[in-house]
Amino acid sequence: MRILPDDAGKINLALVVLIIVLVMFSAIIIGFFRFTASESAQSMYIYSLSLSTSESIENVTLLIPVPSYYDPDSKQNKTVIDMSRVSFKNADQARNLSAKIEQVNGIPPMLNISADRITPRYKNRIEPIAIMPGGQNESELPPRPTRIYSDSYSEETPVLIAMGGMHMQENDVGHEINTRMPFGKEPLFMPYRIRENFSRSDGGMTDGYYLSEGAFGSFIEVPFILSYTADDDNVLAISSEFEGINQWWIGGAGSQMHTGKECPMHSRGGG
Repeated sequence: MRILPDDAGKINLALVVLIIVLVMFSAIIIGFFRFTASESAQSMYIYSLSLSTSESIENVTLLIPVPSYYDPDSKQNKTVIDMSRVSFKNADQARNLSAKIEQVNGIPPMLNISADRITPRYKNRIEPIAIMPGGQNESELPPRPTRIYSDSYSEETPVLIAMGGMHMQENDVGHEINTRMPFGKEPLFMPYRIRENFSRSDGGMTDGYYLSEGAFGSFIEVPFILSYTADDDNVLAISSEFEGINQWWIGGAGSQMHTGKECPMHSRGGG
């Protein structure tokens, strides 16, 4: 006479099978999210530059540092800036403008911006129009404001427009960017000298720079080589920004990122 397994044995066997299935399912899910996270990860560089001059300047040669790195194969410093992909806005403010990357006396590559003349551009200040809740008929609104431009400051045109507006974005740099310790590992504005380190910032303005809460990093100095003719009361301002971003997608948590940023700035009065 054959003895059939009791109900307890059936239940134990079912639990073992269920546990194995759950373990396999969890492994598949974990593998899927690791795969999708790596597939959706993105590391990018973003570079921008702007300059402004309060009055016209002539015979202009501006040598500006760019983010560079040492290439051991060629034993030279190279920049990640590709001028063929750089957009340049408001270039009509300059006469015979040229912009190119070049080596200067053996130091790392620099951006050479030259022009016979760069003229400032100012615009009027337009105040926003308040609209009542529920909307208003167009006939009830004030006249549409008119944009006014000028090449000199006045009460009518008090807002200086930055010239330059260079921008480049590299969406796939081929590796995860080291945003915590970039020195010697990532492109940086060169040559540089570390002036001061900071960590766990309280946030706010420090030495003229805005630091977000919890930020850490270094204040560095980089050279600008500038030659032009201008009146004594002219002010030339140059600002650059280079940002490295690691961004990825985690299922259920959405998009996350961590970044590193350099922001060299220079302001010079007179000629």
